[in-house]
Amino acid sequence: MVEHSIMEGEYAPALVETVRISNVNIDDWSVDCVSEFGYKRYFDIQVMSPYFHFSNGEGMYIQPEVGALAWLCRPSGGKFGAPFLMGFQAPYDEDNASFRSGKQSLNPGDMMLRTRDENFIVLRRGGVVQIGATPTAQRMYVPIRNFIRDFCENYNLFTFGGEMTWETERDDQNTTADDGVAQTKLTYKVKSTSDEPSHVLELTMGSHGDGEPVKLNLQVFNDGTDERELMADLKITNEGDVIWDIEQDWLLTVKRDINVLTEDGDIIFNAATDGTFAAQEKILIKSGKAKATFDGLDGAYVKSAKEVEIEAPLIKLGSGASVEAVVRGLKLKILLTSFITDVSTFMFTVPLIPAAAAPVLTAPKVAKYIADLEQILSTKTFVE
Repeated sequence: MVEHSIMEGEYAPALVETVRISNVNIDDWSVDCVSEFGYKRYFDIQVMSPYFHFSNGEGMYIQPEVGALAWLCRPSGGKFGAPFLMGFQAPYDEDNASFRSGKQSLNPGDMMLRTRDENFIVLRRGGVVQIGATPTAQRMYVPIRNFIRDFCENYNLFTFGGEMTWETERDDQNTTADDGVAQTKLTYKVKSTSDEPSHVLELTMGSHGDGEPVKLNLQVFNDGTDERELMADLKITNEGDVIWDIEQDWLLTVKRDINVLTEDGDIIFNAATDGTFAAQEKILIKSGKAKATFDGLDGAYVKSAKEVEIEAPLIKLGSGASVEAVVRGLKLKILLTSFITDVSTFMFTVPLIPAAAAPVLTAPKVAKYIADLEQILSTKTFVE
């Protein structure tokens, strides 16, 4: 076949043929290719873009790979019409009568960008957008209720104000941990200012290591410098323990009640210096089964602007073998008043009776005083 010569300024029919890319010129964005039929060679061929503007690289374009099949067009502009790649094609699979060539299944209207490494961007008809490196490392934008869903094994978010890390702790070369279970951990690190080298708050949730019961750990530092100091440390274990280490004051303010209940254990308050319990109305300290003990190594002091009430079936003072029951004050006062009155009245009204002739007090009165003596002990209440 003899090609007709084309005079300058003349037009001729455009020619499209199948070529295979043999070289990619990365720096000047061109390719070299060879025709599938006739073995023609083309050098420095431009690849057509869906859109491109020379201003600052604006547009949509790709860098093809060696071996890709394409359609090369020799335009009708004569010798001034430079050949270009107008698109790419899939080889025909005669066994399956298909042009699929590994393309992913899409619905009509779907659009996809994908490499042979299986990372992808899919614009799906209906509004869903998928962006992913693998099926387990992708993000989906769902128009229904405006959801953004992330699917991943590990997640990192880095900002000027701090970072968030969600880790699945396994070796990069292994699909699972040694025991078949991969531990996970979520960590927040927050700065107070963006120019600080370190964070002032760290919150870690999840696994803290093999055999470590702590599942939540909150740490607060005094500043974000490299010489920072830990000021507060809160730990919560999966066994139900809560451990707080605080360098300064702890203030708890509530509008209603505070109820601290231990179902099977003790409540212990230890203070290095003073301990104070204050209330606007009354304070009740109650012991259900065992004794309520107030132990002051250097004395005990009880003060009230009005009165102090102590109520028990038996109130004792002292310790060990020298313990004695407390005397009821009002009963003792009445008994002593009656005794003094009877003695003084007898002595002054019957002065002439000799001592040996009759007792100072008669037997009935003595028996009454003995009975009253039993009543002055604190066998019911100290307060009348």
